[in-house]
Amino acid sequence: MNILLVEDEPDVRKSVSHFLTKLGHDVVDAVDGMDGLQKFHTQNFDLVITDVRMPKMDGLELMRRIKQIERSPVDMIIITGHGDMDNAIKALKYGAFDYLQKPINIRELAITIDRSSEYTTLRTNYNKLKKEFQERVDIEMSGFRGEAERLREAYLQEIGLGDVRVYSEAMRQVIDLAEKYSADRSMPVLIEGETGTGKEVIARFLHYYGQGGTLAPFVAVNCGAVPRELFESELFGHDRGAYTGATAEGRMGRIELADKGTLFLDEIAEMPLAAQVDLLRVLEEKKFYRLGGVKEIPIDVRFISATNRDLFQEIEAKRFRQDLFYRINIGVIRIPPLRERKEDILPLALRFVNRAAARRGKKFGQFTAAAEQLLNSLPWPGNVRQLKNAMERLALLGPWGQVDVSDLSFIQDAASPDDPALQVSPVLGQDDFSLPGDALDLEKLNQQIITRALEKKKGNQTLAAQYLRISRRVLQGKLKKLGS
Repeated sequence: MNILLVEDEPDVRKSVSHFLTKLGHDVVDAVDGMDGLQKFHTQNFDLVITDVRMPKMDGLELMRRIKQIERSPVDMIIITGHGDMDNAIKALKYGAFDYLQKPINIRELAITIDRSSEYTTLRTNYNKLKKEFQERVDIEMSGFRGEAERLREAYLQEIGLGDVRVYSEAMRQVIDLAEKYSADRSMPVLIEGETGTGKEVIARFLHYYGQGGTLAPFVAVNCGAVPRELFESELFGHDRGAYTGATAEGRMGRIELADKGTLFLDEIAEMPLAAQVDLLRVLEEKKFYRLGGVKEIPIDVRFISATNRDLFQEIEAKRFRQDLFYRINIGVIRIPPLRERKEDILPLALRFVNRAAARRGKKFGQFTAAAEQLLNSLPWPGNVRQLKNAMERLALLGPWGQVDVSDLSFIQDAASPDDPALQVSPVLGQDDFSLPGDALDLEKLNQQIITRALEKKKGNQTLAAQYLRISRRVLQGKLKKLGS
């Protein structure tokens, strides 16, 4: 063993060092605690034998400092004077392997060193086996994780989440919000976005994220597809004989079917006003009655709503209840249209066309630079859904090698230039807007931006300031300048 001997009495140090050397150990002497600490830093030791009472630094302080050094653990044997049991007990509490009393019994010292050597060997073997075991576990887990990831992809595809991919900062913010909202099932969430942006995909992400494949139900209702006269029955169910044409045995509604899970109300702006009143009561009380029923039914449901309309305008037009709006939009997620996140277009197009081609036993090649430019320049009024359908058609008809602009003519031909859905103004903050030829009146442009922001947020200064990413006070100062 490589031993550090720290002893301030020269005779004791010399005799113990000579004895240890005769036993076959390599010994380094130190005259006090400070000297011992300096020598401990110069090389690795298997064992430290130190006196307790020494000048400059005692043995307990030396042990404390050695134990703080982050490297392989080293055993320490403490030598105490006769009757100095307090320090011996302290040393054991601080982590000493053992202690010996002066005058040192050579036989006891040899036995103690042998026990320390055996313990060191056991510890070394244990750490080696632990490392080897962990390495083997990591190798096995690596293969398992790969298989688990493939199963996860298949599972996400099966439940409709296979297209959740993040390529732009805008969608990264959407996913971050969805992850945060998913933790609280009691929070209603409103998802806003144009048709085809993927509102139901985000709703499913909210439901499934972090649940590890739970069997909790996800029940979707397209509010625009349910006849108004049957809406309340569809949502709340009915008891036997509740109305003419009701089933004889009664039926559970969508809310009841979603118990312990999620109810997704798509296109909620289409919901009849009468049903809106009943839904508000369910959101507040967490219980309801079936149509014609007398038994109150408690429920535990996460409510997620989605709309492609401006609900503020619907409220002003008296088509949507204001109290319901404030109840469903506690958490809000806005999915930007594809034209506002152009960095998503090419990655999504490649993903869709490669997957569609693979299903048909084909291998897709690539888009030319001109074709990529065309895809990026199109307004995509149908958003991700339109892009996906276009790539499905491309994979069906071909070509599958190099796709040029002429091969994408069916996308351009599908809409007339007079189609208002395609007449999209350039958006500030993107690369495709133009500056005037002669000069730019920056002050006037700032005024127009502030005016447009207030119009966009229905005159709400707080929301407009958040949209412009300035404080409300700064916005009010700019408005004051506009008025002067």
